[in-house]
Amino acid sequence: MQTILNNNAPVAQGIEQLPSKQWVRGSIPRGRTILFITLVALFFLFNSNYAKSQEPLELFLGGYEQEAIDLWQRQSDLGNVDATYALGIVFYDSDVTGLCKRIEDKLCKSNFKSGVKYFKIAYEAGDARAAYALGEHYDYFGKYKKAFKFYLEAAKKGVPEAQFNSASMYEHGDGVKKDTVQAVRWYLQCNVSSLCKQKEEGISDLIELLSDKEFDYAKSLVNNDQAEVNIRLSSVSSSRVEE
Repeated sequence: MQTILNNNAPVAQGIEQLPSKQWVRGSIPRGRTILFITLVALFFLFNSNYAKSQEPLELFLGGYEQEAIDLWQRQSDLGNVDATYALGIVFYDSDVTGLCKRIEDKLCKSNFKSGVKYFKIAYEAGDARAAYALGEHYDYFGKYKKAFKFYLEAAKKGVPEAQFNSASMYEHGDGVKKDTVQAVRWYLQCNVSSLCKQKEEGISDLIELLSDKEFDYAKSLVNNDQAEVNIRLSSVSSSRVEE
């Protein structure tokens, strides 16, 4: 049985998730959240006044990419985790967005590695978003044990995408010993969020493999009050530099 996640998940301004038909149970590769920026349409929504903005995300989406990156770098150097995570996103995905064809930042010389470097810095500061990003990075390169480690950390902190991918890895035994109880647990946990809408019917084939006691245990591990962590670039929108 294949279950597609919610196709109506919220999309942040200018940041978009790949069509969620990629988030399908049993599919390889697992669901991925490659972030990209739709700049052409957004450019006409912003005017020159945004050049005076001190919020890097507004600058970035307004077409002032280098100015935004400079501000994020200043903030990151001061220990701002949001700014560090933002730099991870924009450089890790710069080949997709074409960012380094438009700017001449020194980090563009090793843009992909620069993105990973910033994700690692944010992760060391305890950032759940960065944990997910590193999990996706290692998953993409087939380093499943490392990927699972980061996914599970992010899942426990409330990242729905990480909860889904942790469930998938438990289901298939990728990077971790196959565990149907934990697979069901994390699919159900993801279902609490706005990302997953499969409900119990969507994993009925897995539930049927469990005893009543095992299923009750899996359900008992679900935190219905867990706050959902936004991993998109919109999550850093409050970062502001004071003059």
